[in-house]
Amino acid sequence: MRTTRQNLIAVVSAAVTAGVIAAGATATANPRLAAPAAAKPSPCVKVTGPMTTPADPAPTSVSTVQQAYYCILDNYYKSSKLDHRQLLQSAFDSVVTELIKRGIDQPDAAMPALSGDRDNDWTVFGTRLGSVLAAASDQQPVRSALAVAAIKGMVAALHDNHARYRTAATQSLSLGLTLNQNDPGGDSSRYTVPLFIKAVTADSPAATAGLKPGDVIRAVNGVPPFSDGTFNAGVMDYLRVASSTRKPVRITVQRPSTGRTRTFTITPRELPTSPARVSAKLVHGSIAQIQFGQFYPGVAQEALKAITDLQAKTKITGVIIDLRGNPGGMGAEAATLLGAFVHDTNYVSFCDADGKCDPQPVDNKTPLLHLPMVTLTDGNCASTCDLFAMAVKDLRLGTLVGTRTAGASSGPSFDYQLNDNTSTLTLPAQHALGANGEIIDTIGTSPDHQRPLTAADVSKGKDPAVDQAVSLLTS
Repeated sequence: MRTTRQNLIAVVSAAVTAGVIAAGATATANPRLAAPAAAKPSPCVKVTGPMTTPADPAPTSVSTVQQAYYCILDNYYKSSKLDHRQLLQSAFDSVVTELIKRGIDQPDAAMPALSGDRDNDWTVFGTRLGSVLAAASDQQPVRSALAVAAIKGMVAALHDNHARYRTAATQSLSLGLTLNQNDPGGDSSRYTVPLFIKAVTADSPAATAGLKPGDVIRAVNGVPPFSDGTFNAGVMDYLRVASSTRKPVRITVQRPSTGRTRTFTITPRELPTSPARVSAKLVHGSIAQIQFGQFYPGVAQEALKAITDLQAKTKITGVIIDLRGNPGGMGAEAATLLGAFVHDTNYVSFCDADGKCDPQPVDNKTPLLHLPMVTLTDGNCASTCDLFAMAVKDLRLGTLVGTRTAGASSGPSFDYQLNDNTSTLTLPAQHALGANGEIIDTIGTSPDHQRPLTAADVSKGKDPAVDQAVSLLTS
């Protein structure tokens, strides 16, 4: 049976689609709702350089929400096909949810009637939103939090893993943990039991406390990661430490080597930022294993140089490219690295909402290695990593080993600064299709050989995916 809240949302949703919300009585029914909407703000600004912490922050306001609304309509890849009313409905729903959470719900917090005209609908929506925020609190932080909720609601309505709203962080705190599952696309629905620690950063709070790779997480602050096989997403909020709080985190783990269960109390702190780099080593005497944490600028040439350096020491008979845990990055780097294995072909296409596509070629300037290759993937291989893996499979450049990639590869994205000078929208300008025209986003790429990494493997220093890759390259 539906709750009253669910019924209200359903009614509002249906009425928005029809454009005849009876509850959206004219603004003149209440003098506070009759105030004119603010003048249209300047367009959001596309960020072309490194993101920096602003020196002149301003409150997040209805003007910021309006700017975000038009920023999405002007820059999102299928903006011409968007129903703006869904953006506004989702924004208002998020504001209502925030009001309820704070215990300050308002009698006038009702969605106004929408006509279907983007500009006119913003005017009535913005007027109502401004009235609700003013009535809810006389404290600017509370009104700003409600405005932020509205922006987050619009972004959520896109259902796009490359569309994001972010605020400037004042400091980066960390526990120093790398987990086997990390939902790079913001979707934890594919998480499977168990959640365990894949690596521990040296000299981090986790290392100091005594946590070790392979430890299976049984609870975080008393909350188990899984309930009846379903992941409790809030656990990640404790482990990621997204804010500047230094509140201790209690992590209960079971150690595979002993079977013992212990609870560690860990206080997050700032950790030195390690520069991105390529790691390279020889396995089985003549196979180059290359690993890098993301497709950062210059990584392809660094990886190729690492292979060349190993070739100077011994005759290389194969290459393992380890992309497990790689969240993506620059597509041009994938094109350069793929050019070491094939020329004169396209590895992906970036398409608009009307189906017009821009094929992306591999880099023919990259010298061919003429070596067999195995690529290692997992559920944390996302975005450009997703596309690289699919190209390997589609173009028959090598064999994929590991587990299915994240499927978080909607398309190339750009950042846009909002007028509070503390937040940005990230919006994809196009969506990606694989070399054979298939959709990778939300689906991912399945490996040719399934070799998941287990907690027992990690605790013993074993790696079945690497073992499989060596077997394939030496058979």
